[in-house]
Amino acid sequence: MAKLPFFVTLLTNTKWLVSVLIGVQLIYASVDRELRSNTDALRNIQREIGKAEAELNKLSKRENSVLKNISEIDNGLTITRESLNDLEKRERTLGNTIRGIEREIDALQKNIDNQKEAIASRIRNLYIHGKREEWELLFNLLKENEDPERKLYWVQRLLENDKIVVENYLASINKQKEKKRQLETRRKEMTVLHESKAKEQQKLENQLSYQNDLLTKVKKDKTTQEKAIEEFKQNQRALTALITALEKRRKAELAARKKAEEEQRRKAAQKGRVAIPKETPVAIGTKCTPLRGEIISAYGYYTDPILGIRREQKGTEIRGQKGESIKAAAEGTVVWIGNLPGHGPGVILDHKGTYFTAYGHLASRNVKVGDAVKSCQEIGTVGNVESINGYKLYFQVYKGTQTQDPMKWLKN
Repeated sequence: MAKLPFFVTLLTNTKWLVSVLIGVQLIYASVDRELRSNTDALRNIQREIGKAEAELNKLSKRENSVLKNISEIDNGLTITRESLNDLEKRERTLGNTIRGIEREIDALQKNIDNQKEAIASRIRNLYIHGKREEWELLFNLLKENEDPERKLYWVQRLLENDKIVVENYLASINKQKEKKRQLETRRKEMTVLHESKAKEQQKLENQLSYQNDLLTKVKKDKTTQEKAIEEFKQNQRALTALITALEKRRKAELAARKKAEEEQRRKAAQKGRVAIPKETPVAIGTKCTPLRGEIISAYGYYTDPILGIRREQKGTEIRGQKGESIKAAAEGTVVWIGNLPGHGPGVILDHKGTYFTAYGHLASRNVKVGDAVKSCQEIGTVGNVESINGYKLYFQVYKGTQTQDPMKWLKN
């Protein structure tokens, strides 16, 4: 039975290799899934970059408003920064993938060395002892008083061992070659990734320089300042006109409803029926802060920290994070969805025929006109379209057509 330790050693080495390879494979599979996910996210970001670049190119070809120019530049900056962050995440993931493949190659190399040594030992034994020793071992196994299945197992192992050892050796070499090809591919991806990062970083610096030049012009040039202030006023007038139209429609609907009720009361009185009670004002109920975050600009007059001009703010700007939920400030009905003048994609809610609340710079909207919403129900997510200072919510409150301080209104 002199050969048995050789098979035991081989079996032990194989178990060790399997455990190492399984561990490495699990790590590699997890990292590879993350890499594929990051790759998909990167493609989406790159599509957004393409759109932003197209908009920025238009700026140099046409005369645009000061605020529009700055908001488009800021949007491009945000997308470029997100692209850089995504590239950095991909770089870390790709680095982990490369290290995982390198560990797997090392583990395969150790296994190849062990198998090579086992084959060399086998060749030495054959050279020294020839086949005679194996036939004696087979004969002894068949003679010994052991379980027949165990005898058959060891006989088959002895007869097939040379073939298995060589096949495993060749399979390990082929697998190592494949892993080296994967490693080379990943390293090429890393080189391309570094180049992309360098381009995005340069793009960011160019955009920042362009933005700084424009902001410097706004702060120093009186004509440009006056133009920016007039744009703020025009946007507010357009928003007020929108609310006025909604209020006019609301009053018309209320008048029609009252007229119908009066007619019903008159007919009921003629027939001797109980009169329909007059409608009494209904409280709008519990209020909810639509977004919890830093107040960028409060209601009233203030000096804009970016433009350096003093202006009147008819609403409140609240800092948010990309994709963060925007909630209805109170129970109400969605009466308008569109582009809020000066504040990008927006929603307006009607609260019990008394107040309107407006929400601007939304990245997405989860409601449609006519929907009844509850207090604190999500109506959209934070965005940065037509914003000159990143992701935020523009929140405005009207009683009829008159604006109110949104933060004070929430507390009343």
